[in-house]
Amino acid sequence: MKYFSSPLFRIFLFFLILDAVACSPLWSVEYFINQDGSGHLYSSYLMLQLIKGNPVITQTFAFNSLSVPNSSGHWLMVLLLNFFQPFVVTKIIVTLTFAGFVASIGWLRWKTVGLDGLKTSLLFGTAIGFNWLWFLGFYNFIIGVCGFTLSLGLFYKWRECLNWQRALLLSILLLLVYFSHLVSFAILAGSIGLLTISSAENLKKNIFWLLAAFLPVIPLAIIYKSVSIGGGGFFPVWRNLENPLSVISWFSQIRTADPFILISRRSFPFLSANSDLFAIFTPFLWIIVSIFSLSFAGFRQKGNYLFTKNIYIFTTLFAGSILAAMFAPDDFGLTNGSILRERILLCGLIFFVPIFRTGNSIKLKRFAQFALGFVVLFQTAAIWEYSLKTNAEAKEFISAKPYISENDPLASVVILEDGLRFHSLPMTQFNNYLGFVQNSIVWDNYEGGHFLFPIVAKDPSDKQFILDLTSSNVFSINNPGTNFDEKLAKLDKLFSNNPGKIKTLVLWGKNSRVEEVLSKWFEPQPF
Repeated sequence: MKYFSSPLFRIFLFFLILDAVACSPLWSVEYFINQDGSGHLYSSYLMLQLIKGNPVITQTFAFNSLSVPNSSGHWLMVLLLNFFQPFVVTKIIVTLTFAGFVASIGWLRWKTVGLDGLKTSLLFGTAIGFNWLWFLGFYNFIIGVCGFTLSLGLFYKWRECLNWQRALLLSILLLLVYFSHLVSFAILAGSIGLLTISSAENLKKNIFWLLAAFLPVIPLAIIYKSVSIGGGGFFPVWRNLENPLSVISWFSQIRTADPFILISRRSFPFLSANSDLFAIFTPFLWIIVSIFSLSFAGFRQKGNYLFTKNIYIFTTLFAGSILAAMFAPDDFGLTNGSILRERILLCGLIFFVPIFRTGNSIKLKRFAQFALGFVVLFQTAAIWEYSLKTNAEAKEFISAKPYISENDPLASVVILEDGLRFHSLPMTQFNNYLGFVQNSIVWDNYEGGHFLFPIVAKDPSDKQFILDLTSSNVFSINNPGTNFDEKLAKLDKLFSNNPGKIKTLVLWGKNSRVEEVLSKWFEPQPF
């Protein structure tokens, strides 16, 4: 009975309630579909079929180099697909990555500070857990962030006295984070390196064991570098910076690094109206408010604790990550991966968790908790609307199943009337789920055309076909950034150069010009 009244149990119960509220929309519908997660899941299915020796799959796809980092989530789904249906696997992996993200932030606070502020940290973790990288299904990256946060909490306790046992465990964690995502691995490597060189005791010994912990990762990174040459050179790109000498242009560039937009800033969950006034409910704005509130409470503490040995490192990492997210390039070429600044910002916010102290500033703490609670409720409501909408769409899409023959290569063309409300566009990759049912090659899964994922198309011409198809098969009618004519011409040329490559085409939406092009190559069947 004493256990159930202990502070740790109450904190654990608080964690369970937060996760139950946050993930309730996923489990309350028959089909919860996210965007990129659908492609990751289908790739995991292909990996499972390659292991089983499925001839339909083995003649087209092969495993990529084992050095490829972007793979831990895929292998987890390979395991889950042995026991659950694909739609259930989606719900499980989305739930696990969210719960793991929040739990790892609670772990970091516990290991660096103790029980003080642990509930606020879990609330903070839940608020930033509602990021669109998780929402879209970037499972590998989120798992990498969980590993980065877990490792950081452990290493904080070890940094003054490393030994071979700790170096071995750290090496295993580094491998886990490496196989998840390069960005989370790079941030982990940098942060534990800084923690090591700042230690006052046994510096040479600690550096030796830290380098030993990195030894298994180094050959993998070298091999991956040689494999990644096919992705082209690394050239920094600022995609929203029109004029580097303009303050306004930089402001526009900086504001795009917002990983918390699940629903448009001009929208409010379950309201059809659009207004610029809704921007006041932007989740990131309220997260910033909570950070300022907690920081101000810290400045009021006696002793200027922010510049103590145990805190200034996290303060430096936090400030450095925020600056990098503001001014770093968006990517180094899309073929080498994308969405760099948002990833850095999300990891950077985690460095804030060990920093804040509220002491006797109860009002400031409550205000911060209110702001974070609002974010949690707002984002949960947004996902409820999204879940109900996509569940209805998924039921309609999957009705195409009886018209698809077994083993037929298939693809989809998607026409979206409203592609701006939600950050995730699930119908753009829903076609992957039809591949599970009919044991078919789904050509519009972009992963087979890149070197960044665990599976690749065997034939270089198939890789190029996948890249060309997935860059021209989605039309968002109300998106001013879409060059409709150029994309339609590219799609027409693709079908012209690859007759018979696709046996069944699933068309989602209506547009007379698109249908006119498709009618050249496909009979006007129901789907």
